[in-house]
Amino acid sequence: MRTLWIAAIALASIAMGAAQQDAKAFLKQVQQKYRNAKTWDMKVDMTLEMKIGANSMKQQITSNLAIQRPNRVAAKLNFGGTATREIYSDGKTLYLYEPAANQYAKTTAPTEMGGSTAQLLGAVGMLLSFLDQDLDKMGSDVQFQMRGTATLSGRQVRVVEIRQKLNNGSVVTRVFVGTQDRLVYRVEYSETVRMQGGQGNNAQPVERTVTATATLHYLSFDKPIPASRFQFKPPKDAKEVQLPQAGAPIAPPQPPKGER
Repeated sequence: MRTLWIAAIALASIAMGAAQQDAKAFLKQVQQKYRNAKTWDMKVDMTLEMKIGANSMKQQITSNLAIQRPNRVAAKLNFGGTATREIYSDGKTLYLYEPAANQYAKTTAPTEMGGSTAQLLGAVGMLLSFLDQDLDKMGSDVQFQMRGTATLSGRQVRVVEIRQKLNNGSVVTRVFVGTQDRLVYRVEYSETVRMQGGQGNNAQPVERTVTATATLHYLSFDKPIPASRFQFKPPKDAKEVQLPQAGAPIAPPQPPKGER
């Protein structure tokens, strides 16, 4: 009997390992699909929610974005109401413009829209960061799993789950990929962390959760985009400011006084 249990456990481990490799192989196909594409033109609807203990904050972000590899971009992000941000790169100069404040910053365009510049693009930046990752080097604390199929807006998608253990929590990401075209149509992100609450020996731990759901709508994929789409000229009365330093968090734009 003991031999049978050992054999069963071994077979289960092999099956889990094979399933993880299948999920990883599928995600690599998705990565390659985007890496091979020269352009994307899309709209992204994102819901972001953060909870710390009994306190919570929720935000809706809508992005209209076009990318032409390696480093052309035109993006308009709406953080609710009149709080908007625009990002443009014509391949030579990158502009960050906030219409409500009528101010802009500019810098030399990056060689490619990824890495430290990805955070400028919100949900799409998350996708760009994912495409840059080597899935084989993500560590033993990261697990991949196929989670069956689903239907989004009449389209069949396959669901891949990426689960990562943290010292004091976990991160779960679910990617919904078109069964036929290998395009990402939805991303669900959930991070849970247990933090020390308050001060003193009797302070109770507090749980912080961050959840984000992004739905992607493609206007075109790997189709020509006019060069004029990526060009930007600041308004004559706009004030030039300095870009945040690399690695510094970028706060969402603030609406004009009286509209908050």
